[in-house]
Amino acid sequence: MKKILSVILIAITCVLICACDPGEVVVDRNYLDDVISIELVEYKNSNQKHFISWVPNHFNELLPFSLNNVTIIESLPADKIPEFLDSFSKTDILHTYYAYNSPKGVCIKLNYKNGDFLIVWANYEQGSFAGYIGEYSSSGAVLSFWGSFSALSYYEELVNDYFNYNLQ
Repeated sequence: MKKILSVILIAITCVLICACDPGEVVVDRNYLDDVISIELVEYKNSNQKHFISWVPNHFNELLPFSLNNVTIIESLPADKIPEFLDSFSKTDILHTYYAYNSPKGVCIKLNYKNGDFLIVWANYEQGSFAGYIGEYSSSGAVLSFWGSFSALSYYEELVNDYFNYNLQ
């Protein structure tokens, strides 16, 4: 009887652990075709909040992006954009992994033809992959939330390989 109970408890534990995986998504390269420029920016954000749990849908708690709080550190040369987008499209993103309500610090800003933009950020200061990848309208309203990188190295490589700025 104890063995059966132990097996049942182990099975339940395995199901609960596996059920908490947000799933990885690879960026659709076609979605990036409308990117016209890429910038490394510093985003000052004193209102950033860390969510206790990524499990519930926190979309309504995401903050708009204030363009007044952005300082451009560096713009990626136009001839490097296709290579950057190819690298970015090969990264794994934890789909709708809500870690923060907004980005903060050094971010990558992908600007679209229509004025909308994508912000890519990971909490490199704390050595964490948890971050914020989300799309905004030209006015800064939240349009969609993609998630966070599945590894900090994806963010570090994008910044360190394509910009003169070094996160280390």
